[in-house]
Amino acid sequence: MNLDSNIEFDFRRFFRWWGRELAFLVPEKLRQWLSERSGLVVLAVNGEQLHVGRIVNGENQPLVSVPFDDQIGTLYQRLKTIQPDLEKARYILRLNRQQAIGKVLYLPLAAKENLNQVIEFELDRYMPFKADQVYFATKILGKVDNERLKVFLVVTPQQKLNALVAEFQNAGIYPAVADYAEMPNDFEQDFEPYNLLPEALRPVGSPVARFLNWSIGLTTLLLFIAVLVFPVWHEGRRVEALQQQIDELEKDARFVQSRQLEIDEIVNETERLLKTKNSMPPLTELINNLSKLIPDDTWLTHLQFNEGRLQLQGQSPTASVLIGVLEASPLFMNARFVSPLTQDRRTGMERFQISVEVETAKESGDAE
Repeated sequence: MNLDSNIEFDFRRFFRWWGRELAFLVPEKLRQWLSERSGLVVLAVNGEQLHVGRIVNGENQPLVSVPFDDQIGTLYQRLKTIQPDLEKARYILRLNRQQAIGKVLYLPLAAKENLNQVIEFELDRYMPFKADQVYFATKILGKVDNERLKVFLVVTPQQKLNALVAEFQNAGIYPAVADYAEMPNDFEQDFEPYNLLPEALRPVGSPVARFLNWSIGLTTLLLFIAVLVFPVWHEGRRVEALQQQIDELEKDARFVQSRQLEIDEIVNETERLLKTKNSMPPLTELINNLSKLIPDDTWLTHLQFNEGRLQLQGQSPTASVLIGVLEASPLFMNARFVSPLTQDRRTGMERFQISVEVETAKESGDAE
């Protein structure tokens, strides 16, 4: 399957098909009463003879053949007496080869958008007539190789068709469609049958019937829209209500989640502090150990304990031996001077500043 191919969908064709299908749901008598025309009758003039037929199930079934002369009006009235349903029939004037010419054309696909304008502009290339001398119609037969459009063109001289229609109208017969016998319209399948008759030659329908048809069509369309739209609208309302509930639940969930995060942070911080506290010896024990380790001739002026590190400042006659003294204790490690030793002129002792790490309770226990 080629995903790049274009999908053509004719909405007018769809709605006409849909309307035709719905029409079968209407009772036959009511449909006939509402319809301005009922049934299709084919009129074909061959030489001096008029052949009348009725289209049944897509086939032209002959009714009668009569001379096409001045008495056609009288014969038509007699025929309507025998078959009263002909009064509301739609008449199709079917032209033969002496009355029209047909030809198959192959045009670019782009011509489909304004096909009649293209044909009218180049009609003299396809037929030995000028556009203002003839009536023409087109029927699209399909595509060829997805590049060209296959079109059937049928042309009839204006004078000939005007004279033929005038004779029928004088007899009280008003053709609604003119097509070509070599390419007849399939009124069962063609939703837009081609028509050689210009608007000026077509019969004018009853305003009441047109109003009723338009009213029924509009009502049907409104019902169709209601059938499609109402469930969607109803489901949309339900979705909106559910969405509002979801939004409220999400709001509550976010509030609970934020409170839970705050609680988790407090618990984690508490556990960290407890872990830190439990990992370090008590301050009284720390000071007691220092008092035992520090020589009697050494005295401390400053002591700071922060995050497992002890800062010592003071004076000693031999400050250099303090590193070894502290390192010898299982409670301390990585002792070092953080500033050079200086001598106090007043006391003659060395001023020192030592940083030493205090082992945690676990590490201290392992060392022991």
